[in-house]
Amino acid sequence: MNIIRQKEEEKTSRAATQEMSFLDHLEELRRTLVRMGAVTLVSMLACFFFTPTLMNFLRLPAQRVWIAHEQSHLPAQVDAQDWVDAKRYAQSRAVLPADAAAALEQRVPVNIRNLADAVVLLRAAELLPHNEREPFLQQASSSEELHSLCRSLQSNDADLQSEAEGQASSRIMGAFRPGEAFMLSVQLAFFGGVIVASPALLYLLLNFVMPGLLEKERRVVRRSLWWGIALFVLGCSFAYFAVLPRVLTFFYEYSLDMGISNDWRIGYYLTFAVKLILVFGIIFELPVVLIPLMKLGILTRGLMKRIRPYIFVGSFAVALVLAPAPDPGTMLLMALPLYLLYELCLLFAREAPRDDQSDSLSA
Repeated sequence: MNIIRQKEEEKTSRAATQEMSFLDHLEELRRTLVRMGAVTLVSMLACFFFTPTLMNFLRLPAQRVWIAHEQSHLPAQVDAQDWVDAKRYAQSRAVLPADAAAALEQRVPVNIRNLADAVVLLRAAELLPHNEREPFLQQASSSEELHSLCRSLQSNDADLQSEAEGQASSRIMGAFRPGEAFMLSVQLAFFGGVIVASPALLYLLLNFVMPGLLEKERRVVRRSLWWGIALFVLGCSFAYFAVLPRVLTFFYEYSLDMGISNDWRIGYYLTFAVKLILVFGIIFELPVVLIPLMKLGILTRGLMKRIRPYIFVGSFAVALVLAPAPDPGTMLLMALPLYLLYELCLLFAREAPRDDQSDSLSA
C-alpha cells in the first residue's frame, strides 16, 4: 500500500512540474490500455488451464437442483442417487442372462436390489387400470416390506420412466458443434481472467486518473478500491450460493409442469450462470459509488434520506428488469440487497458533510 501511494505521489509531483499536452495524455492512455490488455491476457491464459474446474464449479448448482427435485419425489428413507442406481440396475438385470444376472445381484447392495424390485413392479402396474394397480402390487410383492416400499414410492410420485435422469442432468447436456467446447473454455477463461485480474486492472486505471485528483479525492478513491474488490466478490458469492439455485429451481420446475424435459444446452446454461453472477457482482458495487460521493460532498446525507422511498421503489424496479426469473422470491433476492446496501451507505458514511455544513461552505 505504501509503495502504491509513493508511486502515485511521484507521478503527481511530475505532473505538477510539467503540464502534459493532449497528445501526451493520449499516449499515457494508450500505455495504460496496453498494460490492462496484457494483464487480462496473462490472467486469461492462467484461467484457461483451469476451465474444467471452473465448468464443474458452475454446473454444481444445477446438479443440486436436480438432486433436490428428485429427492422431493422420494420417501425420506430413499436417497436420490440410490434411486437412480436402482433404475439402472433394473434395466441391466432385465436384459442379462440368468447366470450373469445372478452374478450381478451378488455385487449389488440390498437396498438397491429392493428399490430395483419396486421399480419393476411399479412399471408393470402402470400398464394396468388404476383400480387394479393396488391389488396387483399386493399380490406380486414378495414381502410386506416390498409392498410398503412400492406404495410409498407411488404416493410420492417417484419418477419411474427415466433410467438415469440424474446423470444426464448433472452432465447438463452436451456440445452440438465441433468447436463449442473449446469456445466455452475461451469464454470461461475470459470471464475468469477479468475477475482474477480486476484488482490489477483497477490499479492501472486509477494510476492513470490519480494525477488529476486532489489529495482528499485520492484518499477516498484509494480506500474505495479495496472495498470495491471485496464487495464484488461478496456479490458474486451471494449470486452463486443463494440466487442461482433458486432461479434454476424455478425454471426446472416450470418446465416439468409444462411437460417439457430439462435438456439444457451447456453453452446457454454457462452463459446464463456467468451473466447472473456478474450482474450481482456489479450491483454490490453500489456503496463504492455512493460513499465516495458523500465523503466528497457531492451527495449529502439529508438528500439521500429524502429520496429513500424512491430508492426503495427503484430497487424493485431494477429487480423486475434484471431478475432472471419472474417469481417474487428471486426479485426479492435482488431488490432487498440493493436497498440494504443503500442503507449501509448512510450508516457508514458518517464523515460525509451534512446539509447545513455544505450550505455554510457554499456561503
